[in-house]
Amino acid sequence: MQCVKSRAHHRPLGEHEIRDLRRAVRKIPANLRVTSIEVNGQSYWVKRQERLSLRWRLQKGNPARAFEREREGLHLMHTAGMPVPRIVDEGPDYFVTPDAGISLAALCKSPAFEEAERQAALAEAARTLHELHDAGMAHGRPNLKDFLWDGQRITLIDLERFGKVRKLHSAQVIDFIIFALSCFAVANRSLPQIDQALYLYRMLDMRGVYIAANRWLHWLRWLDPVARWLQRFRSSRDIAAIPRLFKWLRERS
Repeated sequence: MQCVKSRAHHRPLGEHEIRDLRRAVRKIPANLRVTSIEVNGQSYWVKRQERLSLRWRLQKGNPARAFEREREGLHLMHTAGMPVPRIVDEGPDYFVTPDAGISLAALCKSPAFEEAERQAALAEAARTLHELHDAGMAHGRPNLKDFLWDGQRITLIDLERFGKVRKLHSAQVIDFIIFALSCFAVANRSLPQIDQALYLYRMLDMRGVYIAANRWLHWLRWLDPVARWLQRFRSSRDIAAIPRLFKWLRERS
């Protein structure tokens, strides 16, 4: 894996800060798996291991394994200099990271942000995804909710599907497709900002990820009419995103 310059910007915590942080963590209700806390004027996110019934374990997989994958992924990617939050404290069933901004999913839906900032954030998200791929890694499920924006840079979160993969290139192709679908699903329409972000990834890509994604989607083009048919019976942003992605590819092939 290629190491890049770290963009982490949160200093290590002192002993008294760790004590205050752990005191706040102990006060969090047991039913909250992911929650925000404020300690000494600083905002943090606490993530704990998900507890699932047998039915949900069969559907979603082993939550302990997913939790450890994410924890290990954050440590590994931070050490490699990738744009992920640093774990400032952790225990057997939790870890704490500093707040790193608003998710792109929330930013794209909020009227509080100007179009220029949405464009800058989406472009930086595409650049960050390429940076991750260029370093020989894959995210696993890069939805827009997993990209945090602080006004200047992107931080990646939610690495429960991160890990060693036998076919890295295929995992990166899936990353790009999920990212593109998420852009269209969150916006619920085609936008110039999405076009520019995906085009930026295409221009940066020297690993053939975009070309392979185009080829995969050509094989899966039967999903386009199926999704259009399903839209007649079910209103879903995720389903509506599929024809938009195929349309985007057709116009740029």
